[in-house]
Amino acid sequence: MKLKRLIATMLMLFFLLMLLNLLLVKLQAPLPYSPVILVQDKPINIHLTFQNDPRNSITVMWQTVDPNTGDEVLFDSISRCGIPSFYRNKAIGVHRSYAGATGYIHQVELTNLSPSTTYYFICGGPGNYSNERAFRTAPDSPSSFTFVCGGDSRTNQANRILVSKAMRHANPVFVMHSGDMVEDGRIQEQWSSWFSDVNDNWIGDNGLTIPIIPCLGNHEYNSTNYYEQFALPGNEQWYYMDWGPNLRIIVLNSYASPTEISTDQVNWLNNTLTNTPEDKWKIVMFHQNVYYSGGHGNATTLIENWVPLFDQYHVDIVVQGHTHHYHRTKPLYNNTVVASYQQGTMYLTNGCWGAPFHPYYPQSYSDYGNVTLCFTQISIFQNRTLQIETKDISGHTIDSCLLTK
Repeated sequence: MKLKRLIATMLMLFFLLMLLNLLLVKLQAPLPYSPVILVQDKPINIHLTFQNDPRNSITVMWQTVDPNTGDEVLFDSISRCGIPSFYRNKAIGVHRSYAGATGYIHQVELTNLSPSTTYYFICGGPGNYSNERAFRTAPDSPSSFTFVCGGDSRTNQANRILVSKAMRHANPVFVMHSGDMVEDGRIQEQWSSWFSDVNDNWIGDNGLTIPIIPCLGNHEYNSTNYYEQFALPGNEQWYYMDWGPNLRIIVLNSYASPTEISTDQVNWLNNTLTNTPEDKWKIVMFHQNVYYSGGHGNATTLIENWVPLFDQYHVDIVVQGHTHHYHRTKPLYNNTVVASYQQGTMYLTNGCWGAPFHPYYPQSYSDYGNVTLCFTQISIFQNRTLQIETKDISGHTIDSCLLTK
């Protein structure tokens, strides 16, 4: 009996020694190679613009500290959860810097996209890709959609963010920003703060990143910073784009030189409106408000040079900022109130994205005005109607109007 116990003990010690030997060999063996990627410079201030047809293209822009973090956008029509190797498409762009910049701007245009399609993407480069985002291309057939307009966000960051967070609930397909995005467009730190708001808050409840259609205001100071951080059509001062077959958006620069306002833009605007199909909704945007309602006075140069063309071609809505309150005119034709918007143009001023307010003084041509933080939501429907709803930061509708084509 004692012998059996001794043998059992010796066998147990033998197996323990064997296990210990195996463990020591394992510890001395080289570990398998596992590369460590240090993520130090992920893309920030991601934003979307249009250089060409929104039905089949979009431009992705972002900022990094280092120039060599990658100029890639990986994208797909199926969510790939941010795993780089899973995306089926890749586009490569460029990066650049400029005097006063706090880093490098990366710009990549995606082309050959399909209309009315949601795409998922990450941007950056190996080890420095962003989280997955999404956008949706414009339709190529008549459809219903909603977009937002407003301006004068300036540098009151708290108020600006309140408006951004409120407008995202509208799930707009884009935002028309009528200028004065920052207090001084020559100061990059102000742009970085502004684009941080866009990066964080211009994402709809539907998860889609909201593109921007901007124009120059007086506070942009025609700065290099503006042109370097937006990728836009043409000369980037005045341009147009169509959102599907329903809508043409025309952007002008009300702070160009006198010759450019009275000659270059007049000729370009006349040609653009001449070639706009009559059944399209026509919305023109620039910064300086045309008609006085408190704040800044009548823009006599624009009344002389541009308003006659708005009348001749029946522009439906003129979107403006500059004056820091909300103002919607009655329908105007030849500077006179007419019976309906089917006969005249609506001049809509919304400079309420965060800048200090101006008092509102209603005029004979005023239909509605308000002094509050707000944005204007415009919905175009397939039955040839257009609805305007201006909402405060609580989501309450403070003004509404229905137009019929």
